[in-house]
Amino acid sequence: MAGNFWQSSHYLQWVLDKQDLMKERQKDMKFMNEEEYWKLQIFFANVIQALGEHLKLRQQVIATAIVYFKRFYARYSLKSIDPVLMAPTCVFLASKVEEFGVVSNTRLISAATSVCKSGDTLKFRYQYVDATFH
Repeated sequence: MAGNFWQSSHYLQWVLDKQDLMKERQKDMKFMNEEEYWKLQIFFANVIQALGEHLKLRQQVIATAIVYFKRFYARYSLKSIDPVLMAPTCVFLASKVEEFGVVSNTRLISAATSVCKSGDTLKFRYQYVDATFH
């Protein structure tokens, strides 16, 4: 971590203005509007939260996973990599980075399957299906 914010990698790489974000989202905006895009971001933040709670992770790990998810899709289209696969990947990486301990693959897959089939995410599923597959 840099001692000076203006020299930090966060400032140099991840403080993006609206023009940069819209330029990167042009592929996604062909299929959805900005409101639908943000609904998807909220949906997957809720999926990551539910996944982290199911795995009994600290909130710091869950928050880091959400940041990784949003940073990835700030640079890439939602169609480049399926967000359903990216969400557990972000949780796995965040658990390593935050030194929580590595989550085993079987526990992660089991938790992801359980969360995706649970009623918590069903109430948001229509937004995902409607926005992604049109």
